[in-house]
Amino acid sequence: MNRNLTQNSHIKTKQLKINVAVLGLGKMGNTHVKAAKASPFIDKIIGYEPTAELALERGREMKIETVSNLDLILNDQSIKLFYIAAVNEAHAELAVSALNAGKAVMCEKPMGITMEEAKRIVEAQKTNDSFLQIGFELRYSKLYMKVKEWIDAGLIGKPLNSYCQYYTYASHKKDTWRAKSKGTLIGEKLSHYLDLPRWWFGREVTQTYSMSAPNFIHYFNHPDNHQISYKFADGAVSSLNFVMGIAITDFQEKLAEDGHLLTYFIYGDKGAIATDLFRKTIKRWSFSEDEKQLKSKVAEEITFDITNEWVHNVHDQNMRIAELVAKNQKPDHSALDAFETMKLCFAAEISTRENRVVKLNEI
Repeated sequence: MNRNLTQNSHIKTKQLKINVAVLGLGKMGNTHVKAAKASPFIDKIIGYEPTAELALERGREMKIETVSNLDLILNDQSIKLFYIAAVNEAHAELAVSALNAGKAVMCEKPMGITMEEAKRIVEAQKTNDSFLQIGFELRYSKLYMKVKEWIDAGLIGKPLNSYCQYYTYASHKKDTWRAKSKGTLIGEKLSHYLDLPRWWFGREVTQTYSMSAPNFIHYFNHPDNHQISYKFADGAVSSLNFVMGIAITDFQEKLAEDGHLLTYFIYGDKGAIATDLFRKTIKRWSFSEDEKQLKSKVAEEITFDITNEWVHNVHDQNMRIAELVAKNQKPDHSALDAFETMKLCFAAEISTRENRVVKLNEI
């Protein structure tokens, strides 16, 4: 009996394995390939680059099979899941093609570089009733999951305000697609940090106002700084202050020194939370009130190491998505939820260009 159970379990595990394709084999694509290789739910990995020579080169480097003909993998019924890590301008076309071909899709943000592209992706998901999850990996990162845990447990009461400061170095080099991107850093980079308060608060964003000062990084085809404020339906507010270019490049050595900053401060009516990535702390306060005034005290403090697991957990996100697809389960985070974050990003871009408050129901 035990032998049969073991054999049946082995057969079941084998049946759960799927083949996947990774579209776009740059730095992020390599991250996806590594996660796919580590997954017990993935059997075969096929990489895709539209240029034959580059596809062969990346295949040798990553030790995977690669193709330069997209139709080959779209028509391959053995491939169940597409990881899309191509340049931003290709996200919509690749995602829609994959969804229409019956594939499950994990697509890096941004969800298209225009509102129309994001709508096309959502419509393709709905039409095909397909698995689609957008790469907001901070939702899988321990630092930000802890904030969500504390808020959901009611430890700061009703969230009222969130403020993020993000100062970093000029990571987009000259003559690269990122520096020349038609989109802005709002969708490409800051969508993560606009998405987190949406996820933490669990409420609808109704309006935003965004400003950018003139660039000091002259070769960027987009603003190198943003100040974005947005309001939730219940009156709560959130803000993001971002500048790229102040800090030195070697931030892993300097950590919190020389211009780097990535912090959140979130307060509610019963307490507050502060996260500080480069000082490697997360802290929670509780509020109380006596006959004279409001008081606060530190209720909990956690220190951590700066690892991908804590900060940018693409690996576990992708492992989880492979498991969900192999088991024929739904995404952890819906396409419509991701679309709401992207709608906020597009509204912020409009606000910056037109210098006005933009209501999300306008778009």
